[in-house]
Amino acid sequence: MLYSKPINYPIVKLYKVSLLAILLWIVNTHPLFAQEKVHGVVKDAKSKNTIPGVSIQIAGTQNGTSTDVNGNFLLTLAPVTQNNGVTLVFTAVGYMPVSKVLNSADRTALLIIEMQEDMVKLDEVVVTGQGLNVSKRRLSTNVTTISAEQIKHLPVNRIDQLLQSQIPNAQIKLSGGQAGSTTIIQSRGLNSAFANSTPIIYVDGVRMDNLNTAPTIGMSLSGGISQGAATSALADIPVENIERIEFINGGAATTLYGSDAANGVLQIFTKKNGSGKASFNASADVGREYATNEYLYFDRTKDLLFQDGFYNRYSVGMDGGNSDFGYSMGASYNKSTGVLIHNQNQLEKIDFRVGFSAKVLSDLTYESSFSYNNQGLRRGRNGNSGGYSGLWFAEDGASKIIGPGFNPVLDELSEAEFARVKSFVDSAEVLQNNTSKVNRFTTSQSLKFQPLKELLIKGAFGIDSRQQREQSVVSMAFNRHIRSNNVGSLSNYDRNYLGLTLDLTGQYDYRINDFSFLTTLGGQLFRTEDRQIAYIGQDIRDGALTVSQAATRTSSEFYAEVANYGLFLQENIGFKNRYFLDMGIRGDGNSAFGSSIGVQYYPKVGFSYILTSEPFFADWNPKFINTIKIRANYGVAGNFPTPFANERTIAFDGFLGGQAATFGQPGNPDLRPEKTHSREAGVDLGLLNNKVSLTVNYFNNRTEDALFVVPPAASSGEPNVLRNIGVISNKGWEFSTTVALLERKDWDVRLRASANTIDNLVVSTGGAPSFNLSGMSSRTIQIVVKEGYPVGYISGNYGTFGPEGTLVSTTPQSFLGSTLPELTGSAGLNVAYKNLSFFANADYQAGGYLSNWDKQFRINYGASTEGVPAEEIAINGTANWLNYSQLFVEKSDFLKVRTVGLVYAVDKRFLGNVLKNLSIGFTAVNPLNFTASASDPEAVMPGGAQGQGSATTGGLNYAAYSAPRQFIGSVKINF
Repeated sequence: MLYSKPINYPIVKLYKVSLLAILLWIVNTHPLFAQEKVHGVVKDAKSKNTIPGVSIQIAGTQNGTSTDVNGNFLLTLAPVTQNNGVTLVFTAVGYMPVSKVLNSADRTALLIIEMQEDMVKLDEVVVTGQGLNVSKRRLSTNVTTISAEQIKHLPVNRIDQLLQSQIPNAQIKLSGGQAGSTTIIQSRGLNSAFANSTPIIYVDGVRMDNLNTAPTIGMSLSGGISQGAATSALADIPVENIERIEFINGGAATTLYGSDAANGVLQIFTKKNGSGKASFNASADVGREYATNEYLYFDRTKDLLFQDGFYNRYSVGMDGGNSDFGYSMGASYNKSTGVLIHNQNQLEKIDFRVGFSAKVLSDLTYESSFSYNNQGLRRGRNGNSGGYSGLWFAEDGASKIIGPGFNPVLDELSEAEFARVKSFVDSAEVLQNNTSKVNRFTTSQSLKFQPLKELLIKGAFGIDSRQQREQSVVSMAFNRHIRSNNVGSLSNYDRNYLGLTLDLTGQYDYRINDFSFLTTLGGQLFRTEDRQIAYIGQDIRDGALTVSQAATRTSSEFYAEVANYGLFLQENIGFKNRYFLDMGIRGDGNSAFGSSIGVQYYPKVGFSYILTSEPFFADWNPKFINTIKIRANYGVAGNFPTPFANERTIAFDGFLGGQAATFGQPGNPDLRPEKTHSREAGVDLGLLNNKVSLTVNYFNNRTEDALFVVPPAASSGEPNVLRNIGVISNKGWEFSTTVALLERKDWDVRLRASANTIDNLVVSTGGAPSFNLSGMSSRTIQIVVKEGYPVGYISGNYGTFGPEGTLVSTTPQSFLGSTLPELTGSAGLNVAYKNLSFFANADYQAGGYLSNWDKQFRINYGASTEGVPAEEIAINGTANWLNYSQLFVEKSDFLKVRTVGLVYAVDKRFLGNVLKNLSIGFTAVNPLNFTASASDPEAVMPGGAQGQGSATTGGLNYAAYSAPRQFIGSVKINF
């Protein structure tokens, strides 16, 4: 039965009156009403081109906006500022800040702002390593900033590849050509022989999963997990909607990140607003992919294993808003068939990112960002899989022992013989079924509160959630084809990562007379969980999709959890805007520290001196020297130890159907973080009317309490224990320059270059024996850590040959060369003529070595005798192939052109009223390689390392695919 309850009309009337009162209060107090608007355009002072993405802020408030793709902006003034003197501050990466005091005419007419390029970037505002916004002139450290403009034309879909050649003092190398594979990122040498050198990565203040090696439990498609390609967590960080990227490379710059930042910090800031009504953009990148063949020994390997691939990527985006609310979003779909036959290296990827910014109150701003990535890829075998893998079969001579057995010298085969080999390989490749799928969700939520003009408080919270599923299906059909007696198997590997970040920071800016005091106080908590599960079925019928259908089922599990919490205080004191003293300290607690270890402290101190701001400098030649900034600092940053390694445990393993207790981890109550003590001095110069910028740094880093795995007394029966007993030294110079070679009305030519030296040494291992980072057994080739040598040198058998050319003796485990290059750098060229732009980027290295294990293996199987004295082969054949490994060590020097491209911006006169911008481009990715070695010096140990998150230096080339070449056409529109 339906019925109605009588309405209490007095309550309704009271409710209406109250609601009306609230609305009247909002109308009279909220800044959305009775607002005044300022509109204008921002241009480059020399070229008169409009500048997109310029940040416009009302000084002393959180009220602001940014320019759209055509440099236009619309800013709403709140009533509280309309009747006061309003100063607008314009900032953009690569330009000098502009302050504009609005007069009455500015509030009604079109405001035209011109910004001067700042190649030295002395007044650029940065965040990373400082807690909140700080001008670079106040810093004693170096911060590299990359704008969206620098990377907008690069048609790549992963963040590490996007940054190749863009960060002058860091080296980024793809360690294999398979989709999603790991990279080796190094800056200022190798601070640890324990932890991977990948920097910590933040997106909008949220700490990301940065695993850049194979996981503890993962799909291994080779005999050793570091030989087979592994999926990097960096490969699925979305690259949409990037506003800017900041990088700091350890030392005092990373002190405020404490126990997690000795390798540097990379922070990505995403767009969260536009200007005015909605602006849309879309792009399409379509092209072809080709295998990089110059490192192949046999010409026929190309026809055997590779195909021409197809690449396509499509993206859409939208942004807009006003001073009270802004939004920006982008999405993309990317598919690459890869260059391995039967699309065995296919990649399919969906990215989505959205950001919002809202002024909740006049002094309170809310910012939010969300991103989602879905990635699926196929993975081919490489390295020595203990059975068939394509490159090992074709290039290393293993075709002699796999399947029915073939003549391993491919180029000597008749057409009929090669056809049989090709048929065998074709079937072996198509029968492989190895996949990896990733789902990743990241969010950042922050509030900025500015109760006073001098005080800013920011609180941030974020989550990074990443789920990866790897599956390897080995069918009976595959095993029968390669003549293996193994049964069919289905292997699943799940890795679930969850990271939580909490951050609260306050900054007070106090000025009195010639002094300025910038005080920053904050706290941070991050907590990560890493759960990995393997469930494997053996003896399973072909076509089965679940492990439950297998005759034998096994599983294993790995779990790691760590929480790090810290407080930091920083004081930056300025005098006359040219003398600056920078001091700070952070105290950290961490769940991985030993029970006897309390709070770990990380201090820093430094100074910055702007010599050219001195009055006497006005008498110098201002046309030659425009800016001189001198700086020096000392700081400490750390790497925390492996979670749970501090705990003493008992292991319970099954035995005869029951439980049995054995020694687990021995634990270490004194376990503490590695601490890298960095001493740095540098100078930043602006020369020739600021047409030339030059930065020079000298650094001396010393890692104390370095972590090493130490074997216990043999009588104890306990496993190895992790201890802080080592010392590692890194010294070197860093040079980077940008030169405006030509600046005319229609022409603009820019050259940038960098050079970095490194002297790395394991000063002490604390008595621990040498150990290997990667490689095979001690009787073959290993990458080793030993006192008195660089981290990760090549260790192998050194053979001595007599005058007749035959082997006389062998010295085992000899030093055969360092895998760390002594010199690294990058170069770039940008040329613009009217609407046509050309760009090129390259990387180089020198002074390192690699072991060409492919070449050595060919000796074993009789596929080649290259490099071995003919007399040795004539007398002993290939019996000594492991006893003269120095013959296969090559220089790893290279110069690689990463990208070359042309972009044409269609004249806006031809675009009509709908389109705002239209550009057409063509880019070649990895077009040219110049190497000292016969093998690819970057395609080394694509699994990254022998253990999860472990240190790696590469140095061993073993049946690894090189990154393919891509030739891509692009169309981008804004409307």
